[in-house]
Order: sequence, then C-alpha cells, then structure tokens
Amino acid sequence: MHGIFIATSPTYSSTAEYGGGAGNTGCAAVQVALMTERINRLRRGHFSMHAGDRHGHRGLQCLISRRRRLLSYLRKRRLIMYAMVVNRLGLRR
Repeated sequence: MHGIFIATSPTYSSTAEYGGGAGNTGCAAVQVALMTERINRLRRGHFSMHAGDRHGHRGLQCLISRRRRLLSYLRKRRLIMYAMVVNRLGLRR
C-alpha cells in the first residue's frame, strides 16, 4: 500500500473546498484535488528543471493512474461529486 501525500498549505483549502470540512482528508474528492495539485507542481517545477529524471516520471505516472482510479470510483458511486470535481479542477474527462 502506498503512503498518502500530505501537503502543508494547499491541504486546508482543498479539504475545506472539496471535503466539506477541514478534517475530511479521506474523501475521494479531496484526494483527487491533492493529487492534482501535486501533479501540476511536479510538471511545472521539477520536470522543467530535471527533464531526464526517469524515476520521477515513473512516480508521476503512478500518481496519474491513482488519480484516474479515484475518478472512476467517483464516477461510479457519486456522479454529482465527480462532475463537480472535474469541472473545478479543469480535468479533461
């Protein structure tokens, strides 16, 4: 089982915005939002400086696939929450 990434400042805004409360970090919508923030930060910051980091690219692909699985779970279980998350985050699904 993989560990969950916990950011410092974006966590509070994402949990309050997507999870309904500041302490609800286990909600699938909050996890998708946190992963999207992390993916965007890696793409903009790290890989612009370190384009040849192949191990980092593999980790990025793992994050993207985990987010995709969470989004498919949301689409099956809570369609309204799925549509809200996709629209707010600007994902192409």
